[in-house]
Amino acid sequence: MFFNPRQHKVREGILDSLAEFGHPRLEETAAGLTVRVGDHQAQTLFAYDRDRPGNDPVGVVVFLRTSPAEIAIMHVAVDQSYALQRQKPGAGLGVTLVEKVKEIASRIVGIQRIVFFYRQEVVIRL
Repeated sequence: MFFNPRQHKVREGILDSLAEFGHPRLEETAAGLTVRVGDHQAQTLFAYDRDRPGNDPVGVVVFLRTSPAEIAIMHVAVDQSYALQRQKPGAGLGVTLVEKVKEIASRIVGIQRIVFFYRQEVVIRL
């Protein structure tokens, strides 16, 4: 996972998320790497830059279904050079990852909203 120098701005939301769901962790399975959040199997999207040397991801979003009508985004992280404040190609990767979750959620029967858990006042209605 990435650490962002601005993550202190959502510190309370991070602590609330950890208290409610547990710590995110990578686990190796027969199918590959997966992310678990506490006892929950989380869904994860990784972003890669084909033009960047190496095979390391440049971003990740971790989300899970927290109720029949809701998906919660538990974690969004991007490499600093792909963050919104940078004025380079690929800027705004975090927003792109959230939009992909919205696209996925719109195809799941019953999902009505996405909550960005770090800032619970941020709700995306579908």
